[in-house]
Amino acid sequence: MGFTQGIFRTLALISLSVVTLTAAADSSVWKVSSGDNLLYVGGTLHVLRQKDYPLPVEFDRAYQAADTLIFETDIAQLHRPAVMQKMQQAMRYPEGISGLDKRVSAALYQRIVKVWSQYGLPVEALSGLRPSGIVITLTLLNLRQIGVDAQGIDDFYHSRATAEGKPVAGLESVDQQIRLLAGMGAGDEEKFMRMSLDELEESGRVINEMVDAWRRGSLVDLERLVIDDMRRESPAAFRVLMVDRNQKWLPQIETMLHSRPVEFVLVGSAHLAGKEGLIHQLQQRGYRVEPVQN
Repeated sequence: MGFTQGIFRTLALISLSVVTLTAAADSSVWKVSSGDNLLYVGGTLHVLRQKDYPLPVEFDRAYQAADTLIFETDIAQLHRPAVMQKMQQAMRYPEGISGLDKRVSAALYQRIVKVWSQYGLPVEALSGLRPSGIVITLTLLNLRQIGVDAQGIDDFYHSRATAEGKPVAGLESVDQQIRLLAGMGAGDEEKFMRMSLDELEESGRVINEMVDAWRRGSLVDLERLVIDDMRRESPAAFRVLMVDRNQKWLPQIETMLHSRPVEFVLVGSAHLAGKEGLIHQLQQRGYRVEPVQN
């Protein structure tokens, strides 16, 4: 899910021995063990197409074995009108603060206006929107245009767990997620908007590559597709959006491992990839981590 490249890959998600293991895993679900205790960690894509269903069978195996499902945040709250309104407000600059037209070059702003209009959106609606608000709006419309028309994995399993009475919880608050999303591109608006618009033009290819890497359980390819550019081009954003969040989640996962209920932790696939990712970090802490085979 890189952010400095645009939000597209993030929404659709974000040691050599570990790389070798995960490259050949053929699974995006891992079993993590500590003595007799265990939990499952699944890498998700936040958006999918109807043709991407049914999901790989290892997801259902982990779901059936789990007592509780853990998501990045409280998904039910995200759909509440008050939270949606709060999100919309966070995507706008405060009254009296200069808008995006004063933060990017005139040429880039004209490009933004052109793309915005091509999606049938009124130009006046651009006024006051932060980069995150513009990119999220364009991304959602673009995804619909290229046929991304199905629930993401997180929503799918949250709906199923709710319907079946299985407990759910989140690793971070909705307010934390809103702040992260709203702040995308702040301080580097020119690069963020330019690369986001470039990425929209490649969306069909990108979604195909990401779904393929996810279905194969290839953290190597997910690192290449999502992590590498963000790590290289915007290390500060990479630390805030990926590394710091992983480090905050790890103690929570370790606490779960010391309890008897079995959890199924579902987070964006990018959070599992690379040496900063959850899979490598859990192995570094001495836990046994093995792919759940299909």
